[in-house]
Formats: sequence, structure tokens, C-alpha cells
Amino acid sequence: MTDRTSVGATEVRGGRAAVRRAAARATRRTRFLLAAVLTLVVAGGSLLVGNAVGSAATYPQVCEQFGSRGVGGKYVAQNNRWGTDKQQCITPFDTGFTLDVAQGTNNAGPSSYPSLYRGCVYGYCTPGSTNLFPAPVRTLGTVRSNFATTGPTNKATSQYNTAYDIWFDPTATNKGRNTGAEMMIWLNRTSWVQPIGKPYYDVVIGGAVYTVWYGKIDLPVISYVRKTPTTSVSNLPIDAFVRDATARGVVKPTWFMTSVQAGFEPWTGGQGLKVTNFSVTRNGL
Repeated sequence: MTDRTSVGATEVRGGRAAVRRAAARATRRTRFLLAAVLTLVVAGGSLLVGNAVGSAATYPQVCEQFGSRGVGGKYVAQNNRWGTDKQQCITPFDTGFTLDVAQGTNNAGPSSYPSLYRGCVYGYCTPGSTNLFPAPVRTLGTVRSNFATTGPTNKATSQYNTAYDIWFDPTATNKGRNTGAEMMIWLNRTSWVQPIGKPYYDVVIGGAVYTVWYGKIDLPVISYVRKTPTTSVSNLPIDAFVRDATARGVVKPTWFMTSVQAGFEPWTGGQGLKVTNFSVTRNGL
């Protein structure tokens, strides 16, 4: 199912509902982002910048817990296994990756967040990010993204969500963990998988309706969950989500958007999940 979005006004609907929080996954995942970047930068050539996007280059399989590979000239693919001690492996290529091995079983939260990102994480900035990230929220401009995926090999036993993960920090020079907020955009999810916190209202962004969840572990987390699930978006107006989160007081206009990430949160299983295409631009670059 494909969603072709366009920039649209943000519209608030509905009221407040109270449901339980499914899992506290943010603290554990972000705690290990530093390890992921250290693996990327210092693991003896593990940062392999690939050919231009579209060349379909394939890179060595990544099975290290926080192993990463540079792909497509300006992105990083990361294994990012933090919620299970079971094996997980990805095979990156220039525009995405395949989740080859996913043995995690976790009913309390995600096993991992295999994903791609552009921007700055723990002081490491992806190639071509100069003057783009970290991006001042007040003068963010347009941020657009394409993101296409396919489902797991065994849909009957897999529990997961497909989501963007976008980070904010009060400063542009923070070399450590972000201390501002986390914003997620969920494209789809299976049965009982749900975000941190509880749902409060619906908004219309880019022509699609999202239920907005809000919670807090150590940082505030706002999650936009698409009411009509999709496996792919084109020209998604990420800046419109940032404006909504800023209007709600979750993101501060004086902060900086440090990175845009996209991938999966497999809770149980998920082998065969695949990102076929991911790109993100700021002001067309």
C-alpha cells in the first residue's frame, strides 16, 4: 500500500483516550546509540561509504550488536540491537537493507531498531550533512522523505512497527546523548504493538490522519501513528510533524533537529523485513 503525501494544514480532531503504555523502549535504545557510533567510526574500516544511490551496491552483512555501515554516500545503516541478546543481522545496500536474521522475542518492548539515518549522532555526522544537520527548528525549512518497505517472511509470528525516529537537542554541538525530545512517525504496526505513553488526539498531516501519542521516560516522546497503515510514503513532510510537535510544546523552537532515522522496531521475529528505499532532504539538499 502506497501513500503519496503532500504538504497540508495540521488539523486537530477528537478527544483524549486512556490506554496502557506497552513498553519503555526509548531509554534502553538511546543508551546504546554511543556504542553504535563508536562501532561505526573505529571498528577497523567498518564505515564503508558506498557508491551513489541507484548503483545497487551491496555491503557485507552486519551482525555486530551496534554495527553500522555507510551506504549510498550520505546515509548510515545500523543494526542497533538493544532489547534482546539473540542474534540479529542486516545486509545493507545503497538505498536500504534487509533484516536477514531476527531471533529476538520480546513482549515488553522492541528488540532493536535496525534502520538508516542521515544527520548527526553522538558527534558523528553522515557525509554531506554539513550545513544541513543539526538543523535549527526555528529555521528548519522543508524536510522531505521517501521511505519504502516490504514485510517479513513470516507475518503470522512477527510483531513489529515501521517508523521514523527523529531526534532533537537544545544545542548544535552536543557530542553525547540528545537531551531534548524524540519524535516518531509510525507507518504501520502489528496487533498489540504500540508506542510509549497514551493517545491524545488525531491530526491530519500531508493528507493522512495520525493519532498522536505522548509519553515520557527520561525524555519526552511524541509518536504519530498512521490510522491507515502503509508500507511506503513519498515526499513525506517531516517539517509539518515538527511544527505540530512544536505547537504542542514537546519540541522547542530554539532546539536543533539532529538526525532523521527510518526503519523497524521488531519486537518478536521480523526476519525478511526490508527497506527498499530511503532518502531525506532538507531544503532540497
